[in-house]
Amino acid sequence: MSVVSFGTLLTSDGSKYSVLIKCKTNDKFLREKLKIDTQFHNEIIMYEKIVPFLLTCRSSMVSGLCGPSIPRFFYGRNSFDATVENDLIILENVNPSGFRLSEERLFLDYEHLVIALQALAVFHGLSYIAKHVDPVGFREVIADVRDTQWDSDGRWLVDGNTLETFGKPGVDRLLERDRGGDGNVHRDSESLRRFNELIADGDDSLRRALEPREPLSVLCHGDFNRNNMLFRYDDRSGRPTDVLLFDLGTPRYGSPALDLAFVLYMNTSQQLRERRWDELLDVYCAALAAAVPTGVRVPTRAELDGEMVASALFGVAHVSFFMPYQVKKIAGAGPSKCDGDAGTEYLADVVQHFIGAGYAK
Repeated sequence: MSVVSFGTLLTSDGSKYSVLIKCKTNDKFLREKLKIDTQFHNEIIMYEKIVPFLLTCRSSMVSGLCGPSIPRFFYGRNSFDATVENDLIILENVNPSGFRLSEERLFLDYEHLVIALQALAVFHGLSYIAKHVDPVGFREVIADVRDTQWDSDGRWLVDGNTLETFGKPGVDRLLERDRGGDGNVHRDSESLRRFNELIADGDDSLRRALEPREPLSVLCHGDFNRNNMLFRYDDRSGRPTDVLLFDLGTPRYGSPALDLAFVLYMNTSQQLRERRWDELLDVYCAALAAAVPTGVRVPTRAELDGEMVASALFGVAHVSFFMPYQVKKIAGAGPSKCDGDAGTEYLADVVQHFIGAGYAK
């Protein structure tokens, strides 16, 4: 959605900085369709205003707590006008510091997810601290965040495509499995019936999922996915030791479950979800409690489970939209029918987990 260049910036005092420069595409249709101007706006205010405010609130309470792992910001310009060729964002290039994308391009393993969820907990923790220290200031500083999920007509993500259109192939595949296996395991399921109701009323269901609910809402990353994380690895073992979050163009104020459902449904295999889903949510809760000083309100595990019921549909919606394309992209030149089948199979797995976890209420 943007044009990225890497280079070395030499300043007037002789200093050198390894930088990443992000520019907008010249395609006006894509800029408007994908709300790239809005994403540039959000990313710049995140770096210039919101993150500094959050860090100030944190430092007013206690020293020594880790801050969010994000790249250093140097400069940003966003015009919302015809001079888009002058709009850009300049960030630190963190590759020389050892950060890189994970080699796995479809799923993340348990170790990568633990590191990612711990970083997410630190990021969410800043909102809880700010709401404790300066709730009025917090609301004011995030008020300028602009929505990227809805078009001008109030429809989700893409014109003419509803959540039901995207989600129904997963439901159909789940029922096909029943016919080829032990019978009607899901056909008469109340949870599947409720899921069908949710996707049939897709836009309103997603609006409810995105609606902030106090006192547990936070400033979410909004696109917390493996392609927006850079990991650093131990040279000897090759295991991930740190993660850096980037692409802050789609933040939104809402349930922490929005980010959790997104990252867990978009980045886990069926086996990992079945074996370690609860364990991963425990990791997040423990890291969140450790990320804030005593007296700051954060959700309990039971409260987080309630948030997942209310907002996990957000993750399923994005799986239904993105995963078929992601699978085809990774498969490369493979047969399109097989690639499409793989995406549908994955979506069916996610639907099965969603209803099995009790989130379809």
